Amino acid sequence: MALEFNAIRHEYRLDGRLVPSATQILQAQGLVRLNGVPAFVLERARARGSAVHRLIHFENECDLDERSIDPQYAGYLTAWRRCVAERQLVPLLCEHRVASVRFLVAGTFDLLAESGGYGWLIDFCTGNLEKLAKHLQTGGYLGMAFESAKAGDERLREVLDRHRHWRRAVVRLRPDGSFRVIEYDDPADYSKFTTLAAAWHIRRTEGAVLLPEDCAA
Repeated sequence: MALEFNAIRHEYRLDGRLVPSATQILQAQGLVRLNGVPAFVLERARARGSAVHRLIHFENECDLDERSIDPQYAGYLTAWRRCVAERQLVPLLCEHRVASVRFLVAGTFDLLAESGGYGWLIDFCTGNLEKLAKHLQTGGYLGMAFESAKAGDERLREVLDRHRHWRRAVVRLRPDGSFRVIEYDDPADYSKFTTLAAAWHIRRTEGAVLLPEDCAA
């Protein structure tokens, strides 16, 4: 399985074929509900989320330059550090791309970690969880991770083999340094996600009108 990501165009290609991301699948089905939110608010949230993800990525890989921390995002990083300490999280694999050949969808999960004798797939969030369908998104990521590992991603397979059972959670980070962990334990989340992915491709095959952003990450 050859998975490529074009960072400039924000596109995934699976074996040379353009495929939607997990987020696009959820957006297209109306499960990421951002209608009515002003464009400038969405852009500000996007910029904040990207900046916080970069900080946490470098933090997890132990190469964060403290001088690079923007004061307006420092509270989110403090929240993550507190989460790691209190939950005794050990980061294993950060920002890794996964895909499903069967369902023709791809994505990038935030983190695989271990804590309390379990493996955890963790998603970071700085926004409103009620509008982001994180239970389906993390279900999709974990399912795609197992498929990618079986398809030849040795680095991913080595990490997943560390634990027989993998749990999923989102960590809501707040600017005041606090955090909230929400676990998703419904095993049906992945099948729901793949049903939505199948519906996305049916729409395209049947000639539904797709906007350019429907094929951009």
